Amino acid sequence: SAGRPMKQDMRAFSKAKWSGDHHLWWTDARPGDKLDLEVPVPKAGTYQLGAVMTMAPDYGVHQLSLDGEKLGNPIDCYNRPDVIATGLVPLGTHRLDKGNHRLVVEITGANSKADQAYMFGLDYLELIPVEP
Repeated sequence: SAGRPMKQDMRAFSKAKWSGDHHLWWTDARPGDKLDLEVPVPKAGTYQLGAVMTMAPDYGVHQLSLDGEKLGNPIDCYNRPDVIATGLVPLGTHRLDKGNHRLVVEITGANSKADQAYMFGLDYLELIPVEP
């Protein structure tokens, strides 16, 4: 709904490693703004979802939702002094149909210690099939 999503090269940040040395970087947005992302699901099934995000001094608190369903509580992406990756954050088990799904990132605020830029970084979203 606002801001600028783009690809950011993360090789300058030595305290963590990002897949492909890049992440999706969302800047210039404020609380209440949303970023819609398309998530392709190749086969219907039940999946464990997880995400690796970026944490930094000027990153915000974000609520992730999939197809209108909140994926847990808001995630605080603040970290000082270093820019780091979160590691895999579990987002629950979900039954998904084949096709495209809508992942929404909503800025809900920022940690009181953070520089109030509300930025967001997503390295990747992981879908692991759950055996029946």
